[in-house]
Amino acid sequence: MRLSLSAILRPDLPVEVWWVIAVNTAMQVIFNFVGIFVNLYWWTQGSPIFQVSLFNLLGTIALFLSYLVGSHYLYKRDIRFVMLLSAVFAGVTFVALFFYFPHWRDWFTAGVGFSFGLTQGFFWAANNSSMYTFLKSEQYADYFSVNTVVSQVIAVAIPLVSAGIVGLAGFKISFLLMLVFVVAALVVSLRLPHRGIEENLFRHRARDIFSKPGTGWVMAVVMSSGLINQFLALFSMIYIFTVSNNVGVVALLNIAYSLVMLGALVLYRRSLWSQDTWLVIGIGLILGSFVMAFTLGHTDWNTVVVLLMRVGGLYLSGASGRQRYRVIMQGDVLWRTRFGLWMEIPFALSRTTILMGALFVRQLADRPFLLLTILSGLAMVGLPVFTRLAVRRFESVHGVGAGL
Repeated sequence: MRLSLSAILRPDLPVEVWWVIAVNTAMQVIFNFVGIFVNLYWWTQGSPIFQVSLFNLLGTIALFLSYLVGSHYLYKRDIRFVMLLSAVFAGVTFVALFFYFPHWRDWFTAGVGFSFGLTQGFFWAANNSSMYTFLKSEQYADYFSVNTVVSQVIAVAIPLVSAGIVGLAGFKISFLLMLVFVVAALVVSLRLPHRGIEENLFRHRARDIFSKPGTGWVMAVVMSSGLINQFLALFSMIYIFTVSNNVGVVALLNIAYSLVMLGALVLYRRSLWSQDTWLVIGIGLILGSFVMAFTLGHTDWNTVVVLLMRVGGLYLSGASGRQRYRVIMQGDVLWRTRFGLWMEIPFALSRTTILMGALFVRQLADRPFLLLTILSGLAMVGLPVFTRLAVRRFESVHGVGAGL
């Protein structure tokens, strides 16, 4: 039976799921813009590594807090309310950026970072809950395929368009124009149904959550993954900025990396290699980037360093994440949501550890940077060990190959 083009591009999903996809699209545009151009904006304000690290540190702290608060309001209110909070704080972020005063640089950096962190935390609380609430298991593939296509389009289009706007009109005007997507997110969020969680997510005992096999080791996996991914996210971005702080060059580099990542993702999905093999490949590529960063020491090679970091991070996250997902999916929806709250703890601790250490980095390859590299390297050594222990505990109860 042949499928029409419209059926491929627009699978049969409930209307409320399409509203979720629509608000996801608006917020992904915002996240992509902030991830590249707001970080670049702070980079150009002086004390570049410190400003970028401070912005992301306050964002991580706020993300953790707002995820907890948003999870509480999923029970007290509903998904629509939490998603609206996310859009409101996105608006606050861009308004604050527009009125930035250089004399209060550190305070503005911290405040804007905190506001953007609230945006992310409320969004992910609502988004994760909407998946469990609106979607049936057989609709997951269509939902993720649509989101993947949208994400790839955004990863290519937004840097290119944004670079043109910033180059022609400056950062300030681009911040105001982003309010268009904030308004779009607000309007679409109002179309979401009034649905929430039927039970208080915080009313449970820890031993009930961790009674399922492998869950304790999953926390160690999340901690290790957080250390590695935050290091790669922060310093791959900084390495790009050391190549050039021209908005056009930065945008083109990000587009090129997105296209390479898409090819790497296709190779990963079509390959018959085991997840353990991909985990080793990911670790090897990241270690290769570390070796290049410390031995070559020239900005001409920084583009290659970033390439190895990002592709290695993709394979590492994909392989370890798939194994972790097997353990998480053994419980019902409410248990998974509650376990997700517990996973936020090592996630936040690992990210803040890297970002707090980055505040002391003055230049790449100095002592604080070396210590952070060693820490993330140790996390890479521990990640496959912790992943294997979690999977073995899980398979000892559910059987080898369960959940694949």
